[in-house]
Amino acid sequence: MRVVLVIVSSWLLVSCGLLPSQRSQQVLQANPETTDAATIEQQMKGQKYEAALGNIATFQSEYPYSLSLQKVRFLKGNALEELGRWNEAEQTYKAISTISERNQPEISAMALYRLSYVYEALGDDQRVITTLFEAAKYTQYLPVQVVNAEIPSRLAMVYAKENNAKEAQKWLAEADRGLKKTLDTRQEPLTNEWLSQIYYNMGSISTHQLSADNIMTIIHGQAAVQKYLIRALQYTDPIWSAKALAKLKTTYMDLWNAIEGYQAPSGYEPLVAQKMKKDEQVRLAGPFSELLKEAELYRPGTEQKSNQYQSEFFNFLDELQTRVRSILESSFYTPLMPGRDKAPQKPKTPVKIVPSEDPNL
Repeated sequence: MRVVLVIVSSWLLVSCGLLPSQRSQQVLQANPETTDAATIEQQMKGQKYEAALGNIATFQSEYPYSLSLQKVRFLKGNALEELGRWNEAEQTYKAISTISERNQPEISAMALYRLSYVYEALGDDQRVITTLFEAAKYTQYLPVQVVNAEIPSRLAMVYAKENNAKEAQKWLAEADRGLKKTLDTRQEPLTNEWLSQIYYNMGSISTHQLSADNIMTIIHGQAAVQKYLIRALQYTDPIWSAKALAKLKTTYMDLWNAIEGYQAPSGYEPLVAQKMKKDEQVRLAGPFSELLKEAELYRPGTEQKSNQYQSEFFNFLDELQTRVRSILESSFYTPLMPGRDKAPQKPKTPVKIVPSEDPNL
């Protein structure tokens, strides 16, 4: 009899030990849409955007009435942004904002906020401002860091691009105050991923619409918020610190290539056209050089050890500064032309947006 009891007890213990695993499998089998949504999120986190779009299309087809549908569609907008498919991202976010406004206002508000990034990439800064102010009305639905820090910094960036120093400085100060408040009052851990993502969003600027006509515009915008991107480097997050590094390098190189590749105007004698080209390159290279010098101020001190992202960025900065000096220090001889015996006037110095003091740097 004792032997039978021991066997039965042992079987019960083994069976009970298997129950959690069996129940987990049953849950997964009973909720395949939950599994599929989680797979999409993992693909987005792994920056596998094309693969995510394929699974999103399948999800939309198989679960048209899922409560997770709008969240998955929001991830579709994110993926389209990352792939530079701006018009598709715009339509996606607009649809989400309209459909989800009543039942899922958190998703609707975030879609509206992300529209500001899309409009910037499309070159419509006025709609960026309008969309940011509209998104700011949904304070109860947006994450606190978006309301307190990210929206003000993006407003500062756009006003800086418009050379509106007063508004840019006002919103930069608001962004810094909001950031400090967010960090001081947060109850959850200040993880590297969370911090670097905030700084990336605060400092992001698009060069998608960069042309010879708006080089100075992008320089102004970058000068206002580049400190946030540089701040993101220090947290060594494999996703957001890496994205900040890539964004910084891309922005600087796009600006430099636009300056270096500036075309000589047509309709002039070759020598005159080359002189005009050189003058314009020097006019643009001056503020660009100042932009690089301001970034240099955030280099870690000798007593601090740079991480891999900081080291790569500041090495890149050193190389780029050398190339910019080649334009500023070179000369181009042009003989005096009839009627041009007066010294040429120096270009007007653009309004400088002085970055506000970041209490966390």
